[in-house]
Amino acid sequence: MEYKILEKITVGGSDRIFYRCAKAKETFILVWDKNITDYLELHKHLKGRGINVPVVLWADKKTNLLVMEDLGKNSLYELSQKKKNVMPMYRYAIDELIKLQVDGYFDMPRDAYYDKEHITWEQNYFKKYFLGQFCKITKRKIKKLDADCAALRAELIKRSEPYCNFFLHRDYQSKNVYIKDRKAKIIDFQSARIGPLTYDLASLLRDPYVKLSRDKEQKLIDYYLRKLKKKGVRCEKKQFTKMYQLTALQRGMQALGAFANLSLNKKKEQFLQYIPRGLQLLEFGLRKSPFEDLYGLVTSEAVQERCHSQALTAS
Repeated sequence: MEYKILEKITVGGSDRIFYRCAKAKETFILVWDKNITDYLELHKHLKGRGINVPVVLWADKKTNLLVMEDLGKNSLYELSQKKKNVMPMYRYAIDELIKLQVDGYFDMPRDAYYDKEHITWEQNYFKKYFLGQFCKITKRKIKKLDADCAALRAELIKRSEPYCNFFLHRDYQSKNVYIKDRKAKIIDFQSARIGPLTYDLASLLRDPYVKLSRDKEQKLIDYYLRKLKKKGVRCEKKQFTKMYQLTALQRGMQALGAFANLSLNKKKEQFLQYIPRGLQLLEFGLRKSPFEDLYGLVTSEAVQERCHSQALTAS
């Protein structure tokens, strides 16, 4: 019996193509992925390390196609819109994140690192697409951020050095985590690198898709540290908190760059609605930071007005 395509799935920012299909009254996800070999290699590795990833039922490297289990619509994002008590679901996501970071690192089939070069790329991505293309900020004004970006980059590398050899998902946010049977399942891990512990945690807890209160954020950070300690990884809380704040800034810039690029250049205008929340999170992180030029530009009238006017258009 052949698979019958039911619908094209258009959510997400990936260049991969997804369809929901059916066979014998069951539904599955059909994926076209030009980098299918890399994906399957990482999938095999994670599954072998006991990480909860979708089951792959069939794959053909010649056609770049694969069929995997359908996780339904119970992403952490979707559930957080429906349920008042999100804390248990976030704890499931953190439990799986720690397994991913620690167990997934051993024999990882990737030697790409979250290093100075990649951090610089993220910052330039933010400058080009969010500040330059989306907010129409002049190159002269953007150039004034070079010192702050260099300082952030240097401090991030210095602070994260003791905790940088872990599996880094790079997009561990609510739309890439599904909850099933009180456990989290992880998707879109194909851009993984080796990097610091705090980047994925900041992606999850300072996620523009979900409004998580400061109190809940702190409780989940404390939960993460307790679970991490049980896993055999000890972090001094003050050092961890500083590292978390720095990676949250870096992740916030990357996310805004992505939202701008996806909405303006890839015709995925649904991402416009998340820009104001992303800007708010970045502004919060910069408020008590030493990066005054970056904070000044982010809070400038030109940036604020552009973001909020576009959000109204999107809604």
